[in-house]
Amino acid sequence: MTKNHHKRRGQKITQVQLRELGSKLVVRHRNFYVYVIFGFLAAVINIVCFLLFHNAWKIPVIYANTIAFIISNLASFSFNKHGVFIQNVDKKHGVVYQLCLFFIYRIISLIPDNLIMLVGISWLHWNSFFVKVIDQILVGIFNYLTTKSIFLNTSNKFAKKFKDHFNKR
Repeated sequence: MTKNHHKRRGQKITQVQLRELGSKLVVRHRNFYVYVIFGFLAAVINIVCFLLFHNAWKIPVIYANTIAFIISNLASFSFNKHGVFIQNVDKKHGVVYQLCLFFIYRIISLIPDNLIMLVGISWLHWNSFFVKVIDQILVGIFNYLTTKSIFLNTSNKFAKKFKDHFNKR
C-alpha cells in the first residue's frame, strides 16, 4: 500500500476522500474541539487562581478551590456563550437564564471538584498542582456534557424542566 491509499473493505481510499472525511469530522465535532481549547483556558485560570490562593496566600483548600471555581466559571461562561456554542443556539432565553442554569450545573460539579481536592491534598498529601490538573480533567468532562445543553437547542430533560419553570414566572 502506498502512503496515499488505504484499504477498507476492499476499496482504496484516496487522499481527497480522506481530507473530505476529516473536514466532515471537524465540522461535525466543532463545538467539542473549540470547547477543549476554551476549557483548557478556563482550567488554566482555575489552576492559577487556586495555586495563588492556596499556596501563596495560604487560604484553606475548600475556600481556595471555591473562589478559583467562581472566577474560572465566570470566564468559562463567557467563553462558551461567545466562542464555543455559536451555532444552533437557544435564542429564546436571555443571559441571566443561561447564567443561572450554567451555575446550577457547575455547582453540581463543584461537589466532586472539592472532594477530589480535599482527598488529594489534605488526606493523601499529593502535590496541589498535580491534584488540581487531575481534578480539572475529570470535572471538565462532566462540564462539557452539561454545558452544551445550556447553549444549544437540545432535548435535555433537566434543562427543559428548568426552562419551563423559568418561563412560568
